[in-house]
Amino acid sequence: MENFEPGQPVSKPARPVFLTVLCILTFIGSGWGIISGISSYLTANTAAGVAQAAMQDAKEKLEDEGNTGSRLAEKMLSGTSEMLQPANIKKSALFSIVASVFTLLGAILMFGLKKAGFYSYLLGTVISIAGPFIAFGGGNFLTIITSSAIAFIGILFVVLYGLNVKHLR
Repeated sequence: MENFEPGQPVSKPARPVFLTVLCILTFIGSGWGIISGISSYLTANTAAGVAQAAMQDAKEKLEDEGNTGSRLAEKMLSGTSEMLQPANIKKSALFSIVASVFTLLGAILMFGLKKAGFYSYLLGTVISIAGPFIAFGGGNFLTIITSSAIAFIGILFVVLYGLNVKHLR
């Protein structure tokens, strides 16, 4: 342990540049997630109406074509229609907001070299991965694709932050 003499400045441990960059990227991504989630929640009814009209047009075009590939497309469209109900959009937006708040809080704490930030970030990542399954109900194709993309980025960042846990206290 170092000797402390009165009048000497107390130095804080240095934050690694890599951790700083990760935190800044998380500030941007989580901030965007919160803003996007709030916007999605507030415009859910309008977005659902526009999306439902576009889905109906797409279904009509598929029926006109009548080829074998259109059956798969019809299944995807029906799953998407279910996802785009206003209540489901609002649930998804709430999960996004909560997950983004946890990841933002985690990044703020890790920026201050607090280990609790890593666990907050991890919780936010788990919520963001599980959110679409809870909001949209299970194994619909687009839910799996959405969660997979979120999981890839989230897990990548958890691993990268995990490499820096040794610098946190």
